[in-house]
Amino acid sequence: MELQERITKVALKDYSSLRVGGEAEYLETSTMAELVEVLMYAKKEGKRVHILGSGTNTYFGENLENLFVVKICMKGISCEDFEESVLLTAYAGEIWDDLVHFSTNQNLWGIENLSYIPGTVGAAPVQNIGAYGAELKDVFVSLSALDRDTLDVVAIDRDACDFGYRDSLFKHEAGKYVILSVTMRLSKKTSPRLSYKPLDALLLKEDITPQEVRELVVATRKAKLPEWKEHPNAGSFFKNPVITKVQFDALRFKYPDVPVIPHTQGFKIPAAWLIEHIGGMKGMRVGDVATWPNQPLVIVNYGDASADEIDEYKEEIRKKIQEAVGIVLEQEVNRVD
Repeated sequence: MELQERITKVALKDYSSLRVGGEAEYLETSTMAELVEVLMYAKKEGKRVHILGSGTNTYFGENLENLFVVKICMKGISCEDFEESVLLTAYAGEIWDDLVHFSTNQNLWGIENLSYIPGTVGAAPVQNIGAYGAELKDVFVSLSALDRDTLDVVAIDRDACDFGYRDSLFKHEAGKYVILSVTMRLSKKTSPRLSYKPLDALLLKEDITPQEVRELVVATRKAKLPEWKEHPNAGSFFKNPVITKVQFDALRFKYPDVPVIPHTQGFKIPAAWLIEHIGGMKGMRVGDVATWPNQPLVIVNYGDASADEIDEYKEEIRKKIQEAVGIVLEQEVNRVD
């Protein structure tokens, strides 16, 4: 079938976990040849291409004229065995949590704390996903990507990815690369990271397994976070801000009970605490938009909210906190127009 015949027009709210978005052209690719063909076609036709994983960190505007959404469906997992570790490579279209499940079933350590994070493997390096004291960069070795300018496949190692807190090269050079596969080094040796609650409950347990850590992480996330298929959301909407000592001292003077998360570059403050205790918007609903009652860092679409309504709501959150304590929350979820 010719490429043009495989392109369909879809409602992108069906491809966003927030269920927000208008109509655009859409195509799925499962091979390198298909991906190259699609990008060449889009360039020739002057179309704007958005590369889509599973849409769990994205919402779309209503006016999407000339937008061409390409979903990466390349799948496969391979392992290279070493004495104390395994090099695990997964294609970009694999579901991230399926990969974590696979690794823990192999008794491999390294990504168990990142269980139940929605999205695909290809999206994981963009965000440098992290949870419970672990980040992807801790185990990351390299990735392969397609350079959209040259259509060459390139290898990018850990240093070149310029990983930071929820940050990477792929945010700063958005649109330059299509991630094809990711390689990580996982450990065969028992090496749990249990400093964050509630994982610290496992500190005294003997013969701990990665499956046990995964089970506790999954149970905790399920208890705190809404299931996006039932209550549309895109997970944590804002980053936890990292502030200076001067800012922290001023904040603690006004709010002595403010929690702080250890961080090498300053003082990381839970954005959820700021939204609840300073913004006063935990569980607050405006129209179809609200924060989740059990985790105010999550914005939920309870009906048929638009991208603009989502933005109006999140700007109200940001405004209240900035005016009260001078901290500007940075949005983590992507809006695509």
